[in-house]
Amino acid sequence: MAKQRHLRAGDRLDDDDIVVVRGGDLDPDGLRFDAERYHAIYGDYGLSVFAARDVAVDELAQQAPLVRFQVLTLMRVGVLRAAGFRLEATGRNPRHFTVAFDDLEAGIEELQRCEHRSWLNPYHED
Repeated sequence: MAKQRHLRAGDRLDDDDIVVVRGGDLDPDGLRFDAERYHAIYGDYGLSVFAARDVAVDELAQQAPLVRFQVLTLMRVGVLRAAGFRLEATGRNPRHFTVAFDDLEAGIEELQRCEHRSWLNPYHED
């Protein structure tokens, strides 16, 4: 039985130019591991991101959990939507969203094809 996710009803990313930040790079093995772990808990495939809609990316990079990552991946909401991904408002943090998809391998491949930027996190802490 899948665990219920905390969904923030009515919370949407309406602006296609909003940047979302994912900890780490788009390594297929890492993405697969995270998406499979999410699937084992919730029954869907998903990857965590944080929306920079009311804060600068630089400020997000200094906060947990993103500060743990040496590399951050930045993508625009419109790029993700155009590729067929769903952005679901999940968790209690108002900046947290899940990039959701139905097919594991196709989702990973499509995510890697999306326009993105890898950014070295100057605030990285082990």
